[in-house]
Amino acid sequence: MTKIKLYASTALVVLCFSMLQAQNELFVSQDLPADNEALLVANNTHSIVVQDLATAADATHSVVAKSVQTPGELNYSGKWMIGAGINMVEDSGNQQFGDFFTLKHKNWGNPFYINTEYLYNSHFSLGATLLFNKYQSGKTIQGLIIQDASEPNYFAVDFAAKLFLREILSNYKFTPYVTAGTGYRNVGNYQAKSEAGNLVEVPKIQDITLNVGAGAYYWIDRSWGINFSYIGKFAMKAGANKDSKTNHLVSSLGVFYRFNNKNFK
Repeated sequence: MTKIKLYASTALVVLCFSMLQAQNELFVSQDLPADNEALLVANNTHSIVVQDLATAADATHSVVAKSVQTPGELNYSGKWMIGAGINMVEDSGNQQFGDFFTLKHKNWGNPFYINTEYLYNSHFSLGATLLFNKYQSGKTIQGLIIQDASEPNYFAVDFAAKLFLREILSNYKFTPYVTAGTGYRNVGNYQAKSEAGNLVEVPKIQDITLNVGAGAYYWIDRSWGINFSYIGKFAMKAGANKDSKTNHLVSSLGVFYRFNNKNFK
């Protein structure tokens, strides 16, 4: 009887232990999907956060890159310019350096010019200029004094290339340049007195000139600016009236406008 009770107790203990073990495994198997789902949600959240941070970093980098500009750098976003102003013609044949600062030999009767220019890049341009003026009475032209009521009109069309010397001052608001090109000049006939007091009839002049000079732009803002130039014109003595075809100087001062300009660094 005692052995039967011992066997029965042992069997009962084993049965209870088996039931508890099965119950624990059931609980674990039921909780596992919830843990997996939590883990999946956590991974997705991490991925979204990483993507958002990467997108924000790219956007910030783009904004910073656009904001960073080289100080003083002029960005030519517009390729075409137009300009207009006044000019003075020196054709006395006896210009002195000191005459640069006087009106002694400068003709500025109806002085006007217009021009257009194409900016090939930040260092080079090509342009054309129409220039109008009038030789004034009392002025000396190649040793001859122009008489009253005999003031000839001056007209020229010039084609020129410019080389901008932008790095000289490291301040691109002021841009000096050198220029060279060719042109056509037309001066009407007129009467003048020689140094001996003789009245001379000067015929109409038409000639081709080779032009060299220098000048500077001063940029007021993104589109507008001021232009000054001083050009020497050397006449090609070919064809009729060779003796009347003279070398001369033209100085000009005007304003210009550049189209479609957006960035001034």
